[in-house]
Amino acid sequence: MELLKSKRLLILSFFLLVFAVAYSQKKDDDRVYWNDRQKLIVDDFGIKTKNLESGATSADFAIDYEVSRFNFVSKNFNKNVRNYMVKSTSQIDTTGNVQQYLLYQQTLFDLSEVYARELRKALKENRKLLISGTKVADELNWKVMSEFLDRRSKYTQETNSAGDPVKQKEWEDQIAYELNELKDYIYGK
Repeated sequence: MELLKSKRLLILSFFLLVFAVAYSQKKDDDRVYWNDRQKLIVDDFGIKTKNLESGATSADFAIDYEVSRFNFVSKNFNKNVRNYMVKSTSQIDTTGNVQQYLLYQQTLFDLSEVYARELRKALKENRKLLISGTKVADELNWKVMSEFLDRRSKYTQETNSAGDPVKQKEWEDQIAYELNELKDYIYGK
């Protein structure tokens, strides 16, 4: 009888595990996580348009984080902050200058990663404040996101959405420099 109960419990646990994995994969199927070895491709965009129906391109980048007041003992917040693009709300015109559109969105994604790393760093530096609550994390996130949005706008204007090759190269070099400076704050490190 005990053996039968153990088998049932084992089978139930197995099915719950399979269900949980399947559910989490479905949620992640709509996300492209930033990765320095993987550049954006047309298939990463859930909406494909033609003839500038909705503009050349747009992408929905998100930086989310998960912290609690118990994180004050953490020395590393690299796994608590994720940077990704939402596929289903990102669009690209496949009849225009696709390479420029991809370069533009990839540069924005890289810039977003700079600010994801800045948030990881800020959380680490302010971790002792988390003991009083997570409001400090929300404030740090607001500050970092505001800086990202300002910089995103400046990049778009200065490079004409990656259309100015000289300015584009300057931005790529600067972003690469910043990513390297913040290499201790890579996701998962």
